[in-house]
Amino acid sequence: MLGRREVSGRSGVILEGESGANDPVGIALMVALLAASGASGLGAVWTGVGEFALQMVVGAAVGIAGGFGLSLFIRRVPFLPSEGLYALRTLASVFVIYGVATFAHGSGFLAVFVAGIILGDVRAPYKREIERFHGSLASLGEIVAFTVLGLTVSLRSLPDGHAWQIGLVLAVLLAFLVRPLLVGILLLPVKLHWGGERIFVLWSGLKGAVPILLGTFVLASGLPGATQIYDIIFVVVAFSVIVQGGLVPFLAHKAGVPMRLVEPERGLWASGCARNPTV
Repeated sequence: MLGRREVSGRSGVILEGESGANDPVGIALMVALLAASGASGLGAVWTGVGEFALQMVVGAAVGIAGGFGLSLFIRRVPFLPSEGLYALRTLASVFVIYGVATFAHGSGFLAVFVAGIILGDVRAPYKREIERFHGSLASLGEIVAFTVLGLTVSLRSLPDGHAWQIGLVLAVLLAFLVRPLLVGILLLPVKLHWGGERIFVLWSGLKGAVPILLGTFVLASGLPGATQIYDIIFVVVAFSVIVQGGLVPFLAHKAGVPMRLVEPERGLWASGCARNPTV
């Protein structure tokens, strides 16, 4: 939707932080709800609350320990035999941190997210190359998620159980009522322009790959009505991407939100041309 542009300034920082924090919390909440599905009454409530608290506490603890441990390891072993090993070292660390948190019944997603925040300011060799590598993996993950969505959603089943009507109502309520109300309260102490940046942040709560992942959790759970829930998620995501996402550039222009043009990296291409003029 944005092409080669990115939202900059305070609005960009807020939206990026919100997006990163929402994903692991949302996944942990979904796991807690699925864990509570076998109980009823107050027992289900306490099961869900306890599971969610365990996911958050253990995930945060493992993430903090893993982040500081990896930063210490990077400082103690700063040089590796090959440039490609630096990115593989961080990737292997991601699997280890995720696995330890999951084995301890915590949120592996939150653990990796917290560890990434801790490592963000650590000085490391080939840091730009590491960021490129993980950025490519993130893009590949999004492609896979939306491909899975296309393979698992049947447009013919959307009218069943009024899935598309329910999804459309939920999407409209989330975009025009729930998000402006709740996020607006949280943004009160934040220094944003009332007529521009604040409205832009309230509108730009987009849903994408992670809701699709959560929907696959529902499908895999085998709960009654799982297909209908997945169809509803599809409608909400489609509305968010097409309607909310489609209006982001227009609203950013009208609200005066700064955006920057991101040029593709040319370092590797330029070095390749220098070594081989026929490229």
